[in-house]
This record gives sequence, C-alpha cells and structure tokens, in this order.
Amino acid sequence: MYPYGLGLNPYPSSPTPSYIDSQILGGKTHKDAKQAIVTCISDLFSKLEGANPTDRDFRLITMIQDVGSGKTHLAFHIKGLPDLFEKTVTSYVDLSQVSPRDIHNIYDSILGGFSPDDIESLRRNILYFLCKKADSHGSSVRKAFNYGFLDSLSGNKHLKQRAEEILKGKHKLNFQYVSEVLATEFSEIQIEIINSLLEDRLRSDVEKIRSLEGVINSLSAIANLNLKLLNKITIFQFDEFDSKKESLEFIKAIINAHIPSSILMLILTPCSYDEIKKENSSVFDRLEKANYKIDLAGSNTLGELKDIIFEYIKHYDEKGNFDSQQESDLESKIKLVYDEFPDFRNVRSMLNIFYHATEQASKKGSYFLDESIIDETIKSIYPGSKIRGSVMNVPLSDFIHIKRGVDNTEMIESDIREAIRNLLTLTNYEGYVNELDFDNHVGEGIDVTYNDTYGSKIAVSVVLNDEPIKMKAQISNASKSLSIVDKLVVLTGKASRVLGGTSRNGNDVTTIVNMDNTKIVDLIYFNKKYKKQEILNDDLERAITLARSIKLC
Repeated sequence: MYPYGLGLNPYPSSPTPSYIDSQILGGKTHKDAKQAIVTCISDLFSKLEGANPTDRDFRLITMIQDVGSGKTHLAFHIKGLPDLFEKTVTSYVDLSQVSPRDIHNIYDSILGGFSPDDIESLRRNILYFLCKKADSHGSSVRKAFNYGFLDSLSGNKHLKQRAEEILKGKHKLNFQYVSEVLATEFSEIQIEIINSLLEDRLRSDVEKIRSLEGVINSLSAIANLNLKLLNKITIFQFDEFDSKKESLEFIKAIINAHIPSSILMLILTPCSYDEIKKENSSVFDRLEKANYKIDLAGSNTLGELKDIIFEYIKHYDEKGNFDSQQESDLESKIKLVYDEFPDFRNVRSMLNIFYHATEQASKKGSYFLDESIIDETIKSIYPGSKIRGSVMNVPLSDFIHIKRGVDNTEMIESDIREAIRNLLTLTNYEGYVNELDFDNHVGEGIDVTYNDTYGSKIAVSVVLNDEPIKMKAQISNASKSLSIVDKLVVLTGKASRVLGGTSRNGNDVTTIVNMDNTKIVDLIYFNKKYKKQEILNDDLERAITLARSIKLC
C-alpha cells in the first residue's frame, strides 16, 4: 500500500513522460495552454466541415519553455485526448533522436510518429472506400479485391468481409485495378501513398523520396487522406526543435507549404528560440507570426507545482482518502522543498522527488509523506544537495523542526546567544580568535568580546527584537562600546542599515549582519551538535565557514 491509501505510486518514474502518465494534467498554466491548443484544433476542424481544404487551412503553434517545464507532457496529453480522437491524427517526433537529420530520416520519423491505430484506421477506411465504389466501378472493384467467378455470384455483399481478410493478410489486392478505381478522386501521389499503406510498406518506401519537395508533397497527401477518409485534421508535433541547419530548412519548408488541413506544433526552449533568431531570421520571423504562441512560463511556481503534484494523487484516489487536512499537510512539505531547494523548481525534478519519496513511504509502511522521508529521498537521488544557503548541511527534518520556532524571537534569542558563544569557543580552540570574554565589561548589550588574529578587540551583540524602536535602542546602546573596543558586530535578523557608534581610534566600524532564517537555523543546529560533541571533520570546517559568514572571524 502506498501513502494516502493509494494502490500504486501515482507519479511517473521515467525522466520523460509516457502516454499513460501524460493523460494526467495539473497546473493552471498547462491547463490554459491545453485550452488554447484545443481551441485552435476545434476552430480549424469546424472550418473544414463539408469544405475542400486550401492552404489557408493551416495553423502554426509554438510551445516554449525551459527543460523540465512539462512541454513534452502537454504534447503527449494533446495527442492522447479522448475528446480529440474524432478530430485529429497526430504524429509526434523527437528531433533529438533523429540523426542524421536528412530528409529521409526526418520523413521516416514523421511516419513512425503516427500511432499504429491511426495507420490501421486509415488502411481500413481506404478498403471501405473501395467497397463503396462497387456501385459505380463494380467490375474494377471486384478485380481489385481479386474476386473469382464463384465470389462474383454472391454480388458485392461480401466485399467488406474480403476487406477484413486483406487487413489480416489473408488476401491481397490487385493494385492495377485499385489505381483505376481511385484515379478520378485522388492524385497520383495520393494513390501511391494508398498503395504503400495497403501493402504495409509506407516506411520502407521512404528512400524513394528524392527531395525536400517530395517529402512535403507526401505529407500533404497524407493530411489530405486523413481528412477525406477519416474526417480528421493532421497534427505534426516536433519536439526539441532547435537551430540546426537541417531542422530549420525542413520546418521552413513545411511552414511555407501551408499543408492544408494540418497543424504544425513546434516545441522548443527559450535558448533554442534565441539561437534560431541568430541563425535564421527568416524562420524566426515565421515563428513570431505563429497563430498560437504558448509560453509555459509560470509552470515552475509553487502554486503550479503543488497543483500538479495533487492532480496525480487525486487521479488515483478512488476512495477519496486524500482529504483537505492531508492536502494542507502535504502542501507544507512541497513549499519547504520549493523554498529551500531552488534546483528542484521544475515539474520534472519535483515529480521525481515525490515518486521516490512515495516509494520510500511504501517500504516503511507510512501513510504520509513526512519530512524525514523526503529528506532521505533527496539525499539518495540528489547526493550533495543541501538546503538553500545552509552552511551546516542541516537535514530537512531538523531544518523543519528548528524553523518552526525561528519566528518566536523571545525563545530563539537566548539560543542564538549560546550558539555564538560556543561557535567562538570553537574558533578560539582552532586558533582563529583569541582572549574570549563572555562577561560584559565593555557596555550594555554586549554578549561577548574577543581579539581577532590581528589583535583588534571585537564586541558582539545579538539583537533579534521584533519592535523597530526597541531594536534601534539596543543597537545604539551596544554602539557605545566602540569607545572601548575596535569593532562592533551586531547580529540581527531585521536591521538593514548601520546605526551610530565610533571606535576608540575614531573610525565608524559598526557591522550589521542580517541573518536570514537559514543562517539562524544553521546556528541552532550547530549548537545542538556542539553540545552533543558531534562537531567533527566536515562539520568542523562548516562551523568555521559559518563563523566567517556572520563576520566573527
């Protein structure tokens, strides 16, 4: 059993989406993009109903965003939408897998991008079309189906049965008569495509294409057949579109051809888009004039990622176990990962983390995804990753526990003072500071004094007061010590400017160190390990780095 009573892990396990996983779509950005594409498809489809397609019946869509933003997922989602099944035939091509990118390989990839079901449906409808032509071309149709004398005695009623047998490979067509039947309604290249389809040699005939123009003509013929025989428009999806010369030449040719009853969808990154602008201004100009320019910017925001992660759970939560309380609890975990690990702020990385965390939870028999499980997951699948800004490499579970109390300054201030004393004790032991004095002999508000390696006397004051007026007063009082010491370091989480004070040599040397929550958590975590005598090896180096980061040495 998996967390939240799920019967399986809801998250995709591979770095690239599968068609099954892609049917789940979360996030407002992705849903809005989906709606735009569906609108484009529906609009074109409605214009072609009962009309002959022209080069005006062509649409261009660009989908742009960074790696891991869900572009391929959305493309697969569109291809597999049940609502579009009656309207579209789609070929998906990943250009990164086409090498070399000559016309034969690209054309072969496009043919391979159509689903077997779409190819089979087209073959079936071609045969049914031939059957219907028996009324006007009776003799030629029967000869095309290789009807013998005994077959002919039954008339035309068994033609569909013969068509099914041909589809199963039990009989073959006589293509001399197929061409004769189709000649009045189909072009020469369309009949050639039809023959290749019926003989199941469409892809093996790729090498017969001699030019880019030949490829475009063949694609136009296929799009026309899809519309005429299936009443569907054709979508050509090109993923990983980039600035390589062969890609640019091919895409430019398709755009210029305005293949009737088709949609060209180009999927690329902002970097590729900029490179295309530099490499080929003509192609870039055409991309700029796309009918729909879909930018998935915003798909990596906290709200979007949360919605996507929830969508997978809700899709498989048949019993409704994932309630509002569990949703709120998981949202806090997602926010923590998002806030503290900037490298994971994309759809792909987040889904990968939650896939492995869900597996971990299942192995441990945990009904929830807690902090320790997520922490273990990140450590195992992204070794070396650490919380943003953390010097002490604080585990996620400890970070969450400590952070919960950080906002209570009254409780945390004494902990920070103790941590500063222990951190200076450690740096003194390591030879970075000298002559520690924890007794206040130099003025009000001073927590510790010491000498640096140059012999200058340093005073440290911890000021975490939430009230600006009181905080200013505390810093001002501490600054009076500058008549006795050479430098004052004020550690605070609120101040943003240097306040008053002159040292005994006449220089203004008050240093305000603004510590964010991560730094405060680091100090408390250090103090916890120090008191347990666990500061060894790498932790020792991290502690010295922490002291330097807050200007203590």
